[in-house]
Amino acid sequence: MPLHSAAYYRRLASDALEKAGVAEPPVPLDAVAARFGVPVRMVSLPSFFSGAAVNEDGLPVLLVNVQRGEEHQRRTLAHLIGHLLLVLEDPAATYPRDSAVEHRDAELVAAELVLPESLVRDQALKWFNDHRYLARLFGVTEGEMTDRMQELGIIKQRGILWDY
Repeated sequence: MPLHSAAYYRRLASDALEKAGVAEPPVPLDAVAARFGVPVRMVSLPSFFSGAAVNEDGLPVLLVNVQRGEEHQRRTLAHLIGHLLLVLEDPAATYPRDSAVEHRDAELVAAELVLPESLVRDQALKWFNDHRYLARLFGVTEGEMTDRMQELGIIKQRGILWDY
């Protein structure tokens, strides 16, 4: 399996969002999966189980546990879509992909699916960097939104970067 940069995985997610026509938050992850012809089923599973990609009649189906919180469900679905996109991008890839490296790659894709840079920047500008409101808007925790905004340089470790 070839090595790729984090930018490569972010591009995979951005391309998927563009193909799905996503222009506003929150990202409709089920619509992104549907764009690739993969159904999402919300099912009741034991609480320790987040979700899975399963084979049904030769085609993938993404299962997400409804017993987990909404933010966790979104993160799980994004991770599963990350695996899907990785398999679609690499003709030699197979599923399941069990190595820690492959899960890390799926997480990089998932992070961009849930909090895409272009949407976060656009909405932060519109809502004056209100991380609490933005977290609710994107369906993530306040900590996740703060971390993403710091990563993008929208806010600093202490205080807001007012550049407009």
